Amino acid sequence: MRRSTPATIVAALIVLSLLAAWLSYHQSREHGAKVEMLLSCSTRVGVKPSTYVLSCADANSMLSSLQWTDWGNVTAYATGTARWNDCTPNCAAGHWKSDPVTVWAWRIRDDRYTRLATSDPRFATMDLTPYPG
Repeated sequence: MRRSTPATIVAALIVLSLLAAWLSYHQSREHGAKVEMLLSCSTRVGVKPSTYVLSCADANSMLSSLQWTDWGNVTAYATGTARWNDCTPNCAAGHWKSDPVTVWAWRIRDDRYTRLATSDPRFATMDLTPYPG
């Protein structure tokens, strides 16, 4: 009896890992290319935006040159450039800065990505809601 316990545990882990892989594959293919996201500063939707304005009121921060991969999967990824105005000494006279950035969109609801985050700590994870929201 004791000898079968490790084999039973290994078999259960294999079954669980196969089930998890199947579910992940099914979820990633369930949406396909039809997944959209709200476009920045609007109520319009689209796919794979190349630019995303983060501060709609003054456009002093944005993501640009976005190149998306894995669009339609549970999580979509993009690389591009984070651009922001340092607002020093004020936003009108500020200087534009930029850094490479990785972006990801996830949490699909009604065939739309509803969350967006970046690798740049200056920009918080955000809910994608219509503007003005």
